[in-house]
Amino acid sequence: MTASSTAPRFAHGVMTIHLDGDDVELFANVRASRTICRLYGGLNQAFTNTNAFDFDTLVNVVNAAAGRVGKAAEATAEAIFAEGVITVAPQVLLYLNFLAGGGKAPKSESVKADSEAAPSGEAG
Repeated sequence: MTASSTAPRFAHGVMTIHLDGDDVELFANVRASRTICRLYGGLNQAFTNTNAFDFDTLVNVVNAAAGRVGKAAEATAEAIFAEGVITVAPQVLLYLNFLAGGGKAPKSESVKADSEAAPSGEAG
């Protein structure tokens, strides 16, 4: 797999990641923010735990962001393990930044999207 195929994609408050063969949409919304803040006492602790490769934090953040409950939530742990904690943690950190920024794509992504959307002959 190439790095570009596993890189997260951003669109209108949604960050899409690849987990164990499936695309998973992580929503940057109030529900996800409140859930994560309640679980960890704020986004800062979620960042800290994710930086420490805490497996349960990765699972909880993905479930909160994707709105997964029940069997889908249980399957998240297996998917993260299969993808690899070392692969998923940086994506979760990126999501937490995305969430903290109100669902706005990081500058490098938005600049890239803007340049791809502009017609090739247009001057800026």
